[in-house]
Amino acid sequence: MSPLPHSAIIYAIEIGNEKAENNVCTFTQFFVFNFHFSIYMKSHLHLLNDYRRMNRLLQTGAIFCALDTETTGLKPAEERIIEIGAVKFDKNGEISRFSTLVNPRVLIPSFCQELTGITNKMVFGEREFSEIADDFLSFLGEETIIIAHNAQFDLRFVNAELERMNREPLPNKAIDTLRFSRWSYPENEHWTLQFLANQLKIEVKAAHRAEDDARVCREVFLCCIRDTLDRQKKTDISS
Repeated sequence: MSPLPHSAIIYAIEIGNEKAENNVCTFTQFFVFNFHFSIYMKSHLHLLNDYRRMNRLLQTGAIFCALDTETTGLKPAEERIIEIGAVKFDKNGEISRFSTLVNPRVLIPSFCQELTGITNKMVFGEREFSEIADDFLSFLGEETIIIAHNAQFDLRFVNAELERMNREPLPNKAIDTLRFSRWSYPENEHWTLQFLANQLKIEVKAAHRAEDDARVCREVFLCCIRDTLDRQKKTDISS
């Protein structure tokens, strides 16, 4: 198994696949990884029970934070964050947002500029990650449950930035909506955030910008819970 990011991540895992390869899990159980201690604990819970658990957490006041990052590339050890967006919410709706451009102190490749619309000129003069880290961590909080689409990507980048500062990795549990959506909508051929947004009639205002992607991720998460619970209710009635 490849090195795992320093965080506790809840992943949905696929039927019949007993092991998680490169952190890609199956969809009928959850693995709860506690990377902080370089070990992981298996929690063999049926997926629907966990969807109910997520719903119970939501309904009983747990605080979630949908998170997205834009970066200069795909390798956390070599590339840097150029934007962070986060939307904190609970059962009553959105609580607050965090959004900032980040000066990576390296040039943003042209393909990243084209994808995100974030240019070198835009980040010039912005604060570096080390200068916004305390604000971001204070906003996030240690007990907040992180929601992210392809969660390990964002968490690895944030933790790589924290490591450069000799800071501890994020202690938060996190839920990967990419894994969730594959189980919730198995008939799909694609599970990208933009595809799901179109399918679920979620308005996309600024694709590949961190704050709006985080907002859309929150909506996808809520739809996954809703549609999975609805499907189970119909199954219970017909059985």
